[in-house]
Amino acid sequence: MAERWERINAQSLRLFLRKAVAFHDGTSLTAEDVAFSLGPDHLLGPGRSGMSQALQSPDRLEKVEIVDPFIVIVHAKGGDALLEQRLSAWGSEIVSQRAFVAAGSWERWTTAPVGSGPYKLLDHKLDIRVSLVAHDSYWGGRPPRSMASNSASFPSFPRA
Repeated sequence: MAERWERINAQSLRLFLRKAVAFHDGTSLTAEDVAFSLGPDHLLGPGRSGMSQALQSPDRLEKVEIVDPFIVIVHAKGGDALLEQRLSAWGSEIVSQRAFVAAGSWERWTTAPVGSGPYKLLDHKLDIRVSLVAHDSYWGGRPPRSMASNSASFPSFPRA
C-alpha cells in the first residue's frame, strides 16, 4: 500500500502510504495497520499459535516505526539488500488490525478476511467455490463487475 518509498540506509526503508485506502469493512488504512501487519501480533496470530510460516519473509524485520498516520519506517535486523522484495512477499500483506483482532483466531480470519483489494470475499465453500464481489471503495477505482454480475465464482482446486 506504499505510494512510494525511499531507502534511508542499508537496513531502513521509509514508506509513504497511499491515502484514502478503505478496507472491505469501510475502515481506513493507516500506519497502525501496517505496523500491526508486519509485527508478531498479526504474523503469529492470537495466542501466538498461528501462521508461523508467514515469518519466512518478514523474519528479518526488527521493527516498524510509525512517523505519522501515512508514513512508516521499516527497520531490518542489519543490512538487507532484499528489504523491498521481502515487503512485497505474501507474508507481508497489510490487513485491518481492527478486523483481525475482532476475528480472534487465524481460523476465523481465514473464513472472512478483510483486505483492501478490488474484490472482497462474499462467501466460499472449501474446495468447492469462492465468490467475490466488487469493492466499491477500492482506491484504484471501481473494479469491473463483469464476472457473473455482482459476484465472481472461481473453482477451488482439490487438496493434494
